[in-house]
Amino acid sequence: MSEGPDRVAELVASVDPWYHRIEVAPGVVTPGVNDSQLVLRALELPDDLTGLRVLDIGTRDGFFAFECERRGAEVTAVDYMPPEETGFLVARELLGSEVEFVQENVYELSEERYGGFDLVLFLGVIYHLRDPMLALDRIWDVCRGRLIVETQVIDEALLMPSGEFRRLAEIDPALEGTPLMQFYPGDSLNDDPTCVWAPNEACLRSMLEEVGFAVDAQLRIGQRGIAFAKWEDDHERRYWRRRDRSAGRLD
Repeated sequence: MSEGPDRVAELVASVDPWYHRIEVAPGVVTPGVNDSQLVLRALELPDDLTGLRVLDIGTRDGFFAFECERRGAEVTAVDYMPPEETGFLVARELLGSEVEFVQENVYELSEERYGGFDLVLFLGVIYHLRDPMLALDRIWDVCRGRLIVETQVIDEALLMPSGEFRRLAEIDPALEGTPLMQFYPGDSLNDDPTCVWAPNEACLRSMLEEVGFAVDAQLRIGQRGIAFAKWEDDHERRYWRRRDRSAGRLD
């Protein structure tokens, strides 16, 4: 939609704080703390997503949802926070977007309710979850194509009792290839009580494969890691998931 510069400035200022940096009008970028363009380049999304259904889990202000829509996708954006508490509604209005927002918890995703998606983005969420494997189970339920996961990883940033970060390889080179996850009690990581678990790259790969995804690439950017995977159907994994009560709704 077309808004005058004063109205654009008013709407942008009405959100505090912004998380994503979104160009909501020519030359007007929201003052987010997340370098959204840097992450976008690392994702290497296809320029043309026409005809694909995309699910953006933990959409927050919606940068990646709006970008996928711009590339032609039909996008559903999910976040546990109401959109009024983020910049999503303002950005959607200024961009003239039709992205569907659903206030939902990742644990409640189901194919019965949402259908299947060709691409699922799970960016900056998993290390905030108490039950990361359950979340991945639910994502497997609705993914029928590719999954991209971005998260804090501990390969370069094992948090020590002193509060300093250490590289796993400095402690023991074998640790990088060993699936490991670190638990963060209280607000021990970045003074943020919502940070719970962070895997190393080997653990992230193993978790995705255990759920039923085939990981074909991984990328590390400092303390962050990205895994690129494709959905697969494995009857043996389905069996063991049915045996677990937390995934009891699987058929």
